[in-house]
Amino acid sequence: MTRWPSRAALVLGVLLFTAAPAAAQSCRAPRVPVDTSVGMKYCADAAFDPILAAQVQKIRADVRAARQAGRLIVYASTPISPRGGGLEKVNVEIAAAVKARLEKTLGAGAWVLDPGAYQLTSVDGKAPGGGEYMVMWTRVLGGDDGAGRDIDMVHFTGPEDMRAFFGCAADDVTGCLERWLTSRAAADAALRRAADDPEARRAFVRYYAMRASAAYSSGAHDEWNIVVRINRKRALGDQIAVFFDGRAVPPSAMETEIAPGYEVR
Repeated sequence: MTRWPSRAALVLGVLLFTAAPAAAQSCRAPRVPVDTSVGMKYCADAAFDPILAAQVQKIRADVRAARQAGRLIVYASTPISPRGGGLEKVNVEIAAAVKARLEKTLGAGAWVLDPGAYQLTSVDGKAPGGGEYMVMWTRVLGGDDGAGRDIDMVHFTGPEDMRAFFGCAADDVTGCLERWLTSRAAADAALRRAADDPEARRAFVRYYAMRASAAYSSGAHDEWNIVVRINRKRALGDQIAVFFDGRAVPPSAMETEIAPGYEVR
């Protein structure tokens, strides 16, 4: 059975998303502003253009295959970056777990697009940044015309989604995370480094107990705004459904833009 978050948790998630606008950004060479179909711009390096184009083509092919199989398309926005104390390796696992949970809950008629499964490769020793990723995902979400016709629902991962991955119930979340990290670190060198460093361990527990949410992700903030802009183009009743932490968000939230992440304003 899916355990839905409380009304208080939902309100908290909405409050976290409605942050004050961030300061304007500018691009530093070799990155330049790149326009998208939803009217948002990102700083991206043209060296990644062929990789972005190929990856977008692959993702669209996967979406098309799911559509042809009669399935609804759900985009699952889960933080992947280790910013704030998380671990990228763990976040990729969480994203896969969220996909599995959503597909179990929604049934065989739905296919969940997990962004964590579509990573970009480096170019000439340079790793892709948030701007490159957001150019790619804006193309996927918005489509060529900005109407987002490939997506039926967007799910933003929240605290309860994260805690389900760790097997943490409502009580003693910090203790549960401590025990999980200790257990996994015994067989995983990467996690062992975090477990053995007191500061890294504290950051790990703090992040996954208190900040483990799309609300603290730059990319997720942009994805939220992308969906808002798509829905403004679509008739009421034909909009993309928006969920946070397993529950539909109210109209006042789903129609409001929030602080940008990588977007250039």
